[in-house]
Amino acid sequence: MSKRRCYSIVLGMLLGLICSGGAVPAQAADGPAVTQPGSSASQTPLGEVRSTIDELVQAVSDFPGEEHLKQRRDKLRAIITPRFDFQEMARLSLGTNWTVVSPEEQTDFVKVFSDLLAKTYLDRIENIRKETVKVNTEKVIDQKAIVKTLVTHKGETFPIDYKLVHKGEQWKVYDVVIENIGLVTNYRNEFAGIIRKEQFAGLMKRLREKTGAQAKAS
Repeated sequence: MSKRRCYSIVLGMLLGLICSGGAVPAQAADGPAVTQPGSSASQTPLGEVRSTIDELVQAVSDFPGEEHLKQRRDKLRAIITPRFDFQEMARLSLGTNWTVVSPEEQTDFVKVFSDLLAKTYLDRIENIRKETVKVNTEKVIDQKAIVKTLVTHKGETFPIDYKLVHKGEQWKVYDVVIENIGLVTNYRNEFAGIIRKEQFAGLMKRLREKTGAQAKAS
């Protein structure tokens, strides 16, 4: 499967793991997961991922069809917003340019960037009919973790790893790695190229146009 195709799918899923037609089977791997000492299953990164799956699937079930489109998307957005560290994703995606722009520009970028990711997710999820996700293992080192999964899409299987950071009492996703290529790294390279040619203002213009186009299509 091409990298472009993989990114298209993962942008549609972000946390992935659900389909508009019903629940996705999340299967435990044969080997034991690595967890933090003293943590309950629901507090582990893998537990957080599975909990999110359950909530997303329930939301899709509660608000089916075009007549419930707005309610469904509002509910899905409410679920994913606290589960993703959009600020950290935005900071890492901007790379060294993060320290160059002003605090006001940073705040503006985080908002536009998170809106773009969320809208992309909500748009793509309407088109996904069947995904099978196998949740394999989690590996926790200090305050960061990786949850490894395998996704089968149209007969092809590929790995998607979720990088999480522990903040407060919750694990939050801050990067998604597809076939050893990180989503954040992909954005950072793309954004750096745009900034070199069009400055930061040019990047923001592009992101706003993209977000606006998605909103009109919704």
